[in-house]
Amino acid sequence: MVQAATFFDASAGGRLVLHGEDRRSFLNNFCTNDIQTLAEGETREAFVTDMRGHVLGHVWVCAQPGRLWLHTVGSSVGELGSHLEKYVITEDVVIEDATASTSRAVICGPQAEAAAMSIVETLEGSAGLSVSRAAVHWIGSDDVLLWTEATDSEDLPLAAVAAGVPVGSPENFESQRIAALLPIVGIDITSENLAQEVDRDRFAISFSKGCYLGQETIARIESRGHVNRLLRGLAIEGDEWPETGAVIRSTEVDQDERELGRVGSVAAIANATTDSVSAVALAVVRREASQPGTEVVVDTVTGPMSARIVSVDR
Repeated sequence: MVQAATFFDASAGGRLVLHGEDRRSFLNNFCTNDIQTLAEGETREAFVTDMRGHVLGHVWVCAQPGRLWLHTVGSSVGELGSHLEKYVITEDVVIEDATASTSRAVICGPQAEAAAMSIVETLEGSAGLSVSRAAVHWIGSDDVLLWTEATDSEDLPLAAVAAGVPVGSPENFESQRIAALLPIVGIDITSENLAQEVDRDRFAISFSKGCYLGQETIARIESRGHVNRLLRGLAIEGDEWPETGAVIRSTEVDQDERELGRVGSVAAIANATTDSVSAVALAVVRREASQPGTEVVVDTVTGPMSARIVSVDR
């Protein structure tokens, strides 16, 4: 059995494929990271932004011979595909939504690489399926994304079981995703958020690449030093937790009417040692409340709830 690795179904989230001779130069014009220098087999995280530097998509771009794959964590790619399509004029680019025609999983943990190799060997050996892979930083730095161009969603989990890789639950993935501050577009971040508010600059933004849609705003923010809001986690004790959209406020009496942000994704975390349940959540909060350890109040339908701002070392 492969230790220290967990298999998670990653069906949620979209997959776009770009074909054509101009695929690299075309995509490079619309995202925050450098796609032109992406070698085949490599993967880069990026934001697709509008002309004001706001997030339209959060993708992991994987280069294969003749193709670029764009993966999202939990959001669909319908609107993203339409956004890119409207800029195809004379370029040799074909954009295909491959979400429904592929199966996908992510392997997380320190031994994710070894576990992924075992799953690939099992599938290619017994089922004769070709498996694509990409190194991603979703829950941890060693995560491996696997996908097959087949609609049978059972192939990957069955191969994981055969390879002795533990299969994690969707609830477990969700709690780990939130704890790792990995957002979903449409839930945790929207087109109202600037790319730098997501606080993944070193993974997803190149400040030295050529021109792209939204670069002027992003470069201006970088030169001035900061944005006014940042993506953070919320640690919530107790057996109740807030709903998505709940308002976050300051604990300071003279500022308690000021909205600091709103709750995004929420998930429960069970403590096996104490047999208690707490919760984690994501929220884009004002910079003055973004320091880890900051105490805040969350408005809920049952009344105010205490929470604490948390971050992660990446």
